[in-house]
Amino acid sequence: MNDPDDKSHSSTDKLHRAYHAKNSQETAEVYNEWSQEYEQHMKNVGYTHPAMVTGMVARHIPPTEELVLDAGAGTGVMGEILTALGYPNIIGLDASTGMLKTADLKKKYIELKHLFLGKALDFEDDTFALVVSSGVFTQGHAPLDGLDELIRVTKPGGYLVFSIARTYLDGPFTDKRHQLEQAQQWQFVDASARYNSAPLEDTLISQVFVFQVT
Repeated sequence: MNDPDDKSHSSTDKLHRAYHAKNSQETAEVYNEWSQEYEQHMKNVGYTHPAMVTGMVARHIPPTEELVLDAGAGTGVMGEILTALGYPNIIGLDASTGMLKTADLKKKYIELKHLFLGKALDFEDDTFALVVSSGVFTQGHAPLDGLDELIRVTKPGGYLVFSIARTYLDGPFTDKRHQLEQAQQWQFVDASARYNSAPLEDTLISQVFVFQVT
C-alpha cells in the first residue's frame, strides 16, 4: 500500500485507512480530511455502492414523499440519486462534519445531522418509511449493532436497504441477521449478487440487502 500522506497515493488509500481505524472518531477524522476529494477519488475507482443500493431501492420501494433516512450520507451522492428517482424528503446523518458540509452544498436533504451509527440516534421511533446505507457497514466504519437503531427508527412495514462489505459479509452479518430475524425485528426481502465496489482499482467484495421491518 502506498503511504497515505504521499501526494501520488491511490484513490483507495484513505479508504483503507478508514478500514483500519481504531474507533468511529478516527474514521470520521479520515473522512474529514478526505471530504473535498472524496467524490473524484471514488469516481476514479468506479465506485458502485450508490448505484447498487439505489437500484435495489427502485426494485422494491415505489417513489414516495414519506421520510427517508440516508444513514452515512457522506458527500450526498445518495441524496442526489434518490431525489432524482422520486424520493424527495431525505434526512442524512454522518459521523464526518467535513462530509456533511459537502453534502449540504448539494441542497438535496431536508436536514443533515452529525450522528454516529452504533450509538443512539436522535430520531423518534417509527420515523422513516425507508432507510438506506451505502458503503457504511464495513470494517472500520459502522458496527453491525447500528442496525438495531435503524430498525427502531423505521416504521413497521418500512424498508432497510444497505450494503455489507469486507469482513462483515461472511460470518458477522450472517449472525446479526439471524439474531434480528429470530427476534422478529425484520424479515428478509431480497439481496443482490456479490459485486466489486471499487472495480477500477481494488477488489472490495460487497452485497446489498433489503429487509422489511416487522
